Amino acid sequence: MATLQAAARRIRDDASRSHWLDASRLRLYSCVALACYALYFGIWLFRACVLKVPGVFAPGGDFVVFWSTAKLALSSGAAAPYDLGALRHVELSAVPGLAIGDGVLPWLYPPMSLWFVLPFGLLPYGLATFVFLVGGVAWFAWALCRTLSWRDARLAAVAFPGIVVVLATGQNSLWLAGCAGLALTCLRSRPLLAGVLLGVVAMKPQLALMVPVALLCARAWRALGAMVFTTLVLTVASLLVFGSEPFAAFLRNAAMARESVEQGSALMARMPTVFASIKLISGGLLLPYAIHGLVAAAALASVVYAWSRPCSFALRAAVLVVAGLLVPAYLYDYDLVFLGLAIAWLGAHGHRAGWLRGERELLVLLWLMPLWSHVTGPEIGFQPLPLGLMLALALGVWRIRLERMDKASFNA
Repeated sequence: MATLQAAARRIRDDASRSHWLDASRLRLYSCVALACYALYFGIWLFRACVLKVPGVFAPGGDFVVFWSTAKLALSSGAAAPYDLGALRHVELSAVPGLAIGDGVLPWLYPPMSLWFVLPFGLLPYGLATFVFLVGGVAWFAWALCRTLSWRDARLAAVAFPGIVVVLATGQNSLWLAGCAGLALTCLRSRPLLAGVLLGVVAMKPQLALMVPVALLCARAWRALGAMVFTTLVLTVASLLVFGSEPFAAFLRNAAMARESVEQGSALMARMPTVFASIKLISGGLLLPYAIHGLVAAAALASVVYAWSRPCSFALRAAVLVVAGLLVPAYLYDYDLVFLGLAIAWLGAHGHRAGWLRGERELLVLLWLMPLWSHVTGPEIGFQPLPLGLMLALALGVWRIRLERMDKASFNA
């Protein structure tokens, strides 16, 4: 054991010396990335809004389903957005170019989420899109700055490509990831607020599966109670106001989404899940579910390991976020914006405690991961992103082990 501890310290000491990714280069690369994003979106907006190139839509195209859902719910009731025909009609009224395709952007969220999208239905589509995207970026950036104590890395955090992916697609992941980041940051100081924010994250249930496990292991009863209470209040309020029909419709649409994933008709190349990765290679259902179940079990064990005994909060928070991305079989690349929180915590801990050999290179690789689906085509037939998530989880667990070994040696 003493030999292992000495070797670990030697690795950290060697890695903490001069490194190619110093503070000045970190700032430089982040500024270059931000300039590239500005150029990319500038050209995109010019082609879509000025040149009006056929088939080129403005950024944030998926937001049309949020706006259409709100508009339809306000005019026809809370169950109406789950009707694919009615929803498509409203979507086409907002973005006529969607008629080029035969599909529809379905509403797959539980009825509780309607409380958060209804205000956007009161605004014109263009203004609602702007508020939704800009507000999401501001909310997530603020959460990142509150999370990241390492000031020199805040620019790199804001330049995280996961933010660009969400802006391009128009999803709500920035809002949810901001809630998760703030909740975990204030978990010890304001547990009730943390629980309420985590209850909001639970409106996308697959992203909150590991949170109750972590809170149970940490015996964070106030936060867990607030999370459960928030979820129950939103559910009961939705039942009383909207009725039971939207809940039945939600279950039908959820079953439809599951079938599309199992049949491979979903955008599998954009799903950073173990299930999608194995299915792209082998097809079938048994093998993808079996391997995904094994990885999910390992992720669950990692959360229990991290949250059952004391360790640096940044490490246990990073493990929770990464495990939360590995457990669900239904996930898209825009949800990888949550990974930005884990990178921030792992990076801050490495900066404070001393870097491991190769750790910064791994964090750079993780930082670039959300771009994979947008720089490669679906014909590649391979999805490596779950491997990156597993490496991030392994790094967090290994860091916790080293920290506990050091404390045990010091106490001895």
